[in-house]
Amino acid sequence: MSMIPFVASLVMVSAAGMALAAIAITVRAQLPALRQLIADSRALATDREFLVQITATATPAAPRVAEGAAMRPRRPAVRLVKAPVAAPASTGQRLRAAA
Repeated sequence: MSMIPFVASLVMVSAAGMALAAIAITVRAQLPALRQLIADSRALATDREFLVQITATATPAAPRVAEGAAMRPRRPAVRLVKAPVAAPASTGQRLRAAA
């Protein structure tokens, strides 16, 4: 009966060894992709620093205005309202057309 614990220990050790071998094979197969990922991360960091440098030193653009528009205030639009035509004052007599 003393052989069962020994065989179980060997099975566990061999399973752990195979798991470590699978991990090592996977890491070695993915090394090129991992290197590319690190290079892309560095390139993005460099681009980010460049963009921060550009935006930090840029001067704000002057607003575009029409000639002379900056000197006079804008006036609201005025609507023309025509006064209603007044009816002739009625004297109680009918008006006749001139003959």
